Amino acid sequence: MSAPTLSASTLKVGESLPMQERTFTTVDLVAYGAATWDWHRLHYDLDYARSVKLPNVVIDGQEYGAVFAKAIIDWAGSQAFIRRLALKYKSMAFAGDHLVAVGEVTGIRVNGDFDIVSVAQRLMNGDRVVAEATAEVRLPH
Repeated sequence: MSAPTLSASTLKVGESLPMQERTFTTVDLVAYGAATWDWHRLHYDLDYARSVKLPNVVIDGQEYGAVFAKAIIDWAGSQAFIRRLALKYKSMAFAGDHLVAVGEVTGIRVNGDFDIVSVAQRLMNGDRVVAEATAEVRLPH
């Protein structure tokens, strides 16, 4: 359940978003593949992944976006609307890796009947950056 929707008037640039942690299993990857019609063998076939010299099946990069979006909505509340989310993939992550999304507020602006909050996020696997994201989140007044 998400928190009550934030008000931009209570936020400050530099404020941290709560951490969002996720460890994807092979079952998670298969379910995501079914939902998105992405059946590349790298995401579910361990023998195939190992045959191309990978340690495990690869987490689909789109799932990073899901982690980032969940972190934003859990933080901002159910009435928040993500109007833009841009991802940059930095390195691979694999089933079983413990991923942690961190982020911070980078801008706040009033826009008519709502406010726009900009955030920057990183998805970490230990000390390695897996992905980065920037987002614009619409908050009601």
